[in-house]
Amino acid sequence: MASLSDATGVEAMHDLIETAFRAIEMGDHDVLETCLHPDVTYRRPGVKVLSGRDEVMNWYRRERVALTSRILMDEVVAEGDRAVVLGMVEGRGRDGAPIHERFADAYAFEDGLIRDRTTYFFRHGF
Repeated sequence: MASLSDATGVEAMHDLIETAFRAIEMGDHDVLETCLHPDVTYRRPGVKVLSGRDEVMNWYRRERVALTSRILMDEVVAEGDRAVVLGMVEGRGRDGAPIHERFADAYAFEDGLIRDRTTYFFRHGF
């Protein structure tokens, strides 16, 4: 089971996020589930707020638009029980369309697990 207790501070948050990203890339839902707090909340554009580990995992198993993905982390900034990741996701959607999207993720951690994740995509603004 992945958790923040496996390392210390910033390194631990980085490792847990990296473990979650690799699990997402590989479709390894069992590993991803071990990274998430039971009461996790996940927010992302175009998706209703997902509450609880079961709801988040159901979304990854059945609804996630990306069929394949490679997640590249450019930078991780962490302090206390929070972290922000800047990066790029590339892959293919379920419809075969290419995915090439810059993102920022904001995280909060509790009990050594991801308690909150909010994803922002780099798109044309207002």
